Amino acid sequence: MKGLLDRPSRRAVLKAGLVAAGAVGMPFIGRASAGVRSLRVSTFGGSFEQAFIEHLCPRFEAATGIKVEPVSVEGGFSALSRRPIAMADVVTVSQEDVLRGAGAGLWRPFDVGRIPNFDRLDRRFVHESDGRIDAIGGMAWYQTLVVNPNSFRVPPTSWKALWDPVHRDAWGLSSGSRSTLFEITAATWFGGNAILETEDGIRQVVAKMDELKPNTRLWWESEGSMQTAYENGDVVGGMYFNDAANQMSRDGTRIASIFPDEGGVIDFGSWCQPAASTRVEEAHAFVDFMSAPATQALLTRTMGTAPLVDRRLTDLTDEEFGAVSSDRAPIALAVRARMRSLDVMKREFERMLIG
Repeated sequence: MKGLLDRPSRRAVLKAGLVAAGAVGMPFIGRASAGVRSLRVSTFGGSFEQAFIEHLCPRFEAATGIKVEPVSVEGGFSALSRRPIAMADVVTVSQEDVLRGAGAGLWRPFDVGRIPNFDRLDRRFVHESDGRIDAIGGMAWYQTLVVNPNSFRVPPTSWKALWDPVHRDAWGLSSGSRSTLFEITAATWFGGNAILETEDGIRQVVAKMDELKPNTRLWWESEGSMQTAYENGDVVGGMYFNDAANQMSRDGTRIASIFPDEGGVIDFGSWCQPAASTRVEEAHAFVDFMSAPATQALLTRTMGTAPLVDRRLTDLTDEEFGAVSSDRAPIALAVRARMRSLDVMKREFERMLIG
């Protein structure tokens, strides 16, 4: 796989919108010859896509006889909404765009009876609209508490450490209305995401976030800026992506990624089939293959993602599983609250920073 700077591409694509058909470029590999069953799959870019092509595609083709045609894309949710002609048969979709696409009727529902491995997935990774399942989780990743172990006699075990006055001017924290600091604060001090359902609740959360300002050296918007600040010693830790921190550790940086008592923040991408695609049988075979415990373990080993099935169903070692996930219940994204109140969150966060 390529270096760390390639890793943000998959999250950046998700946050930018739907990784789907819309304006689709040339496939990375040639189209299947006549008579060969094939499936056009759009997934994350950068090193993730290269690993997908190298490790997953050959195994899927060997298991099913279906050739995968990975496609690179331009445009996002709005592009697919304007152009419903299917240029991909299976697409990777952010949690937010699963909901948007469902509301716009963009997804063909899955027949889970044709997906034997469906029952092995944790239901938190499944989306249902009007009694029909139209999105099935594919891979997950976490944001965790990261620290320089040389700077702590005893490493922190709770997100509350971010607020501890002993850590003045120490942290790098994610900035902006889409920062998962909203969810972290809600889980740590208010019992969970329910408080983010109202404007008054959002203001209470932001008021608590305001207490972090004396301890925050860097408000970061890109992974690269946090990485640079950490490596330069400008910060001794903060909130960061677990997979990126692990890559930094493998590259020789002294960094510890901690799943706090309140849980790490989990995010995930889902598989959806655009309604205009006609390759229904092939799409079901693909999602079933990707949901298999053996495939989930392979994703962990090759792409650094967290498995979406019970770890006991896989052959992952404790060390392999602990590097990407945790047995602690995670902090979920407040997806629906964000869709309703993103402008409020943006306004209140900006007021907090300049206040």
